[in-house]
Amino acid sequence: MLRAIIGTVAVLAGFGVLERSVDASTGQAGTCTATQAYALLQRGETLSVRAEPTPQAAVIGDLTGRRIDGSNITRTEVTLIGSTNGWARIALNMAPGYNAAGASPSFGWIPADALMVDARVDGTITVYDRPGWLAGQLATVEGDDIKFRVLGCRGSWLQVVNARHGNVWIDKWCARDEGCRS
Repeated sequence: MLRAIIGTVAVLAGFGVLERSVDASTGQAGTCTATQAYALLQRGETLSVRAEPTPQAAVIGDLTGRRIDGSNITRTEVTLIGSTNGWARIALNMAPGYNAAGASPSFGWIPADALMVDARVDGTITVYDRPGWLAGQLATVEGDDIKFRVLGCRGSWLQVVNARHGNVWIDKWCARDEGCRS
Protein backbone atom coordinates (compact mmCIF):
# COMPACT_ATOMS: atom_id res chain seq x y z
CA MET A 1 0.00 0.00 0.00
CA LEU A 2 2.81 2.38 0.92
CA ARG A 3 4.55 1.68 -2.42
CA ALA A 4 1.35 2.56 -4.30
CA ILE A 5 1.02 5.87 -2.45
CA ILE A 6 4.69 6.74 -3.04
CA GLY A 7 4.35 5.79 -6.72
CA THR A 8 1.26 7.97 -7.13
CA VAL A 9 2.94 10.94 -5.46
CA ALA A 10 6.02 10.50 -7.68
CA VAL A 11 3.90 10.44 -10.84
CA LEU A 12 1.97 13.55 -9.80
CA ALA A 13 5.22 15.35 -8.90
CA GLY A 14 6.59 14.41 -12.32
CA PHE A 15 3.55 15.96 -14.01
CA GLY A 16 4.11 19.12 -11.97
CA VAL A 17 7.74 19.38 -13.07
CA LEU A 18 6.81 18.71 -16.71
CA GLU A 19 4.02 21.28 -16.62
CA ARG A 20 6.40 23.92 -15.22
CA SER A 21 9.28 23.11 -17.56
CA VAL A 22 7.51 23.49 -20.92
CA ASP A 23 6.73 26.96 -22.20
CA ALA A 24 5.57 28.32 -25.53
CA SER A 25 9.07 29.14 -26.73
CA THR A 26 10.22 25.52 -26.50
CA GLY A 27 7.01 23.73 -27.48
CA GLN A 28 6.32 22.06 -30.80
CA ALA A 29 5.40 24.32 -33.71
CA GLY A 30 1.72 24.33 -34.60
CA THR A 31 0.59 23.56 -31.06
CA CYS A 32 -1.93 26.32 -30.53
CA THR A 33 -5.48 27.03 -31.51
CA ALA A 34 -5.63 29.50 -34.41
CA THR A 35 -6.03 32.96 -32.90
CA GLN A 36 -5.93 36.58 -34.01
CA ALA A 37 -3.09 38.94 -33.08
CA TYR A 38 -1.73 42.13 -34.65
CA ALA A 39 1.56 43.83 -35.41
CA LEU A 40 2.05 47.57 -35.01
CA LEU A 41 4.52 49.05 -37.48
CA GLN A 42 5.75 52.56 -38.23
CA ARG A 43 4.37 53.98 -41.48
CA GLY A 44 6.40 52.54 -44.36
CA GLU A 45 7.96 49.83 -42.18
CA THR A 46 7.55 46.17 -43.09
CA LEU A 47 7.96 42.97 -41.12
CA SER A 48 9.84 40.18 -42.90
CA VAL A 49 8.08 36.81 -43.08
CA ARG A 50 10.52 33.90 -43.14
CA ALA A 51 10.29 30.31 -44.38
CA GLU A 52 11.62 28.86 -41.10
CA PRO A 53 11.75 30.11 -37.46
CA THR A 54 15.26 31.57 -37.65
CA PRO A 55 16.69 34.96 -38.66
CA GLN A 56 18.87 33.25 -41.28
CA ALA A 57 15.89 31.65 -43.11
CA ALA A 58 14.82 32.87 -46.52
CA VAL A 59 12.44 35.84 -46.60
CA ILE A 60 9.26 34.69 -48.37
CA GLY A 61 7.42 38.00 -48.12
CA ASP A 62 6.58 40.84 -45.77
CA LEU A 63 3.72 42.29 -43.76
CA THR A 64 2.60 45.88 -44.09
CA GLY A 65 -0.18 47.52 -42.15
CA ARG A 66 -3.02 49.89 -42.73
CA ARG A 67 -2.88 53.34 -41.21
CA ILE A 68 -4.51 53.93 -37.83
CA ASP A 69 -6.45 57.19 -37.35
CA GLY A 70 -4.11 59.36 -39.42
CA SER A 71 -1.09 58.53 -37.24
CA ASN A 72 2.27 57.21 -38.38
CA ILE A 73 1.42 53.82 -36.90
CA THR A 74 0.08 51.02 -39.09
CA ARG A 75 -1.59 47.83 -37.94
CA THR A 76 -1.85 44.43 -39.56
CA GLU A 77 -3.88 41.54 -38.18
CA VAL A 78 -2.59 37.99 -38.53
CA THR A 79 -3.73 34.52 -37.54
CA LEU A 80 -1.28 32.90 -35.13
CA ILE A 81 -1.22 29.12 -35.58
CA GLY A 82 1.88 28.09 -33.61
CA SER A 83 5.10 29.17 -31.95
CA THR A 84 8.58 27.88 -31.27
CA ASN A 85 11.81 29.41 -29.94
CA GLY A 86 10.42 32.97 -29.87
CA TRP A 87 8.94 32.76 -33.38
CA ALA A 88 5.26 32.86 -34.34
CA ARG A 89 3.87 30.73 -37.17
CA ILE A 90 1.21 32.73 -39.02
CA ALA A 91 -1.33 31.85 -41.72
CA LEU A 92 -0.44 33.86 -44.82
CA ASN A 93 -3.60 33.26 -46.82
CA MET A 94 -5.54 35.22 -44.17
CA ALA A 95 -3.09 38.10 -43.61
CA PRO A 96 -4.47 41.18 -45.39
CA GLY A 97 -1.10 43.02 -45.34
CA TYR A 98 0.99 40.12 -46.68
CA ASN A 99 3.05 40.69 -49.82
CA ALA A 100 4.61 37.50 -51.23
CA ALA A 101 8.18 37.63 -52.57
CA GLY A 102 7.52 34.70 -54.95
CA ALA A 103 5.50 31.53 -54.63
CA SER A 104 3.15 32.02 -51.70
CA PRO A 105 3.19 29.25 -49.08
CA SER A 106 0.25 28.95 -46.71
CA PHE A 107 2.23 29.91 -43.59
CA GLY A 108 5.38 31.73 -42.54
CA TRP A 109 7.35 32.79 -39.44
CA ILE A 110 7.81 36.17 -37.75
CA PRO A 111 9.32 37.09 -34.36
CA ALA A 112 6.57 36.37 -31.82
CA ASP A 113 7.23 39.56 -29.86
CA ALA A 114 6.28 41.62 -32.93
CA LEU A 115 2.67 40.60 -32.22
CA MET A 116 0.28 42.11 -29.71
CA VAL A 117 -3.20 41.54 -28.25
CA ASP A 118 -5.44 43.70 -26.06
CA ALA A 119 -7.51 43.24 -22.92
CA ARG A 120 -10.54 44.94 -24.55
CA VAL A 121 -12.93 42.01 -24.06
CA ASP A 122 -16.30 41.38 -22.44
CA GLY A 123 -15.85 39.80 -19.05
CA THR A 124 -12.69 39.02 -17.17
CA ILE A 125 -9.28 37.98 -18.45
CA THR A 126 -7.52 35.70 -16.01
CA VAL A 127 -3.73 35.95 -15.75
CA TYR A 128 -1.93 32.67 -14.95
CA ASP A 129 1.62 31.62 -14.10
CA ARG A 130 1.57 28.77 -16.67
CA PRO A 131 -0.88 27.07 -19.03
CA GLY A 132 -2.83 23.95 -18.26
CA TRP A 133 -4.59 22.32 -15.37
CA LEU A 134 -1.79 23.07 -12.90
CA ALA A 135 -1.94 26.81 -13.65
CA GLY A 136 -2.02 29.21 -10.73
CA GLN A 137 -4.18 32.31 -11.04
CA LEU A 138 -2.12 35.48 -10.54
CA ALA A 139 -4.59 38.27 -11.30
CA THR A 140 -7.66 39.27 -13.26
CA VAL A 141 -8.14 42.10 -15.75
CA GLU A 142 -11.59 43.56 -16.40
CA GLY A 143 -12.59 46.71 -18.25
CA ASP A 144 -8.97 47.73 -18.87
CA ASP A 145 -7.44 48.55 -22.25
CA ILE A 146 -3.94 47.26 -21.58
CA LYS A 147 -1.83 45.72 -24.34
CA PHE A 148 0.15 42.50 -24.14
CA ARG A 149 3.14 41.61 -26.32
CA VAL A 150 2.90 37.99 -27.52
CA LEU A 151 5.69 35.55 -26.63
CA GLY A 152 4.06 32.31 -27.80
CA CYS A 153 1.08 30.02 -27.51
CA ARG A 154 0.08 26.57 -26.39
CA GLY A 155 -3.35 25.10 -27.05
CA SER A 156 -5.93 27.77 -26.25
CA TRP A 157 -3.50 29.72 -24.03
CA LEU A 158 -1.40 32.73 -25.02
CA GLN A 159 1.95 33.53 -23.40
CA VAL A 160 2.30 37.31 -23.15
CA VAL A 161 4.29 40.00 -21.40
CA ASN A 162 3.58 43.56 -20.29
CA ALA A 163 4.91 45.98 -17.69
CA ARG A 164 2.09 45.41 -15.19
CA HIS A 165 1.95 41.60 -15.15
CA GLY A 166 5.34 40.49 -16.52
CA ASN A 167 5.65 37.17 -18.40
CA VAL A 168 2.30 35.41 -17.93
CA TRP A 169 -0.33 33.28 -19.66
CA ILE A 170 -3.85 34.55 -20.44
CA ASP A 171 -7.08 32.76 -21.22
CA LYS A 172 -8.68 35.30 -23.60
CA TRP A 173 -7.72 38.41 -25.54
CA CYS A 174 -8.71 40.73 -28.39
CA ALA A 175 -7.00 41.68 -31.67
CA ARG A 176 -9.71 43.74 -33.42
CA ASP A 177 -9.39 47.51 -33.93
CA GLU A 178 -12.82 48.16 -32.45
CA GLY A 179 -12.27 45.87 -29.48
CA CYS A 180 -14.18 42.75 -28.52
CA ARG A 181 -16.70 44.27 -26.13
CA SER A 182 -20.35 44.16 -27.10
